[in-house]
Amino acid sequence: MFRKLFLGLFIFFVVGCASIPDSLKTQTETPITDFATIVDDPASVQHKEVRLGGIIASITNEKHRTRIEMASLPLTSDGRPKLDEKPQGRFVAYVDGLLEPLEYTQGRLLTVVGTLDGNEKGKVGEFEYTFPVVTVSGSQIWQIKQEIRIDNFDAYHSCIGTRCSFMNYGFGSTRGEVKQRVTK
Repeated sequence: MFRKLFLGLFIFFVVGCASIPDSLKTQTETPITDFATIVDDPASVQHKEVRLGGIIASITNEKHRTRIEMASLPLTSDGRPKLDEKPQGRFVAYVDGLLEPLEYTQGRLLTVVGTLDGNEKGKVGEFEYTFPVVTVSGSQIWQIKQEIRIDNFDAYHSCIGTRCSFMNYGFGSTRGEVKQRVTK
């Protein structure tokens, strides 16, 4: 029992202490992270700092900069896109210089920080769309890692006082679960 309590507290502190990567830190203490705020009142948020992320929809290297079209996802407190959420809309991010299209390919997860600088008319398929534009000052590309958790139901736990033992008799049912986690 004490082992489970210790493990729970350890996980709580490790997750609670997650911090923003240096590449996603902003000058503003509270950058805009809610895409709905940008869409609902674009005039009031112009030239303000934002931290947005999601899935790369397309990338185009221009003469002096790279244009990335993103499907926006809500972010965790440490800037990671939430995989279990639906896209909220699209935005365009401009990065000075060349980005390697093989690394920043369609479908990868990316978070950017920068300033909101107007809108850009375009299309998503044949649909006319107005994209909020972010001039990027920092970014973080993410990976998706899969973790497998296996539970064995025929295990025996015994605790007497502060001494606990665990015995597995090697038979019975086993359940597995695959989870996806976003990492650097």
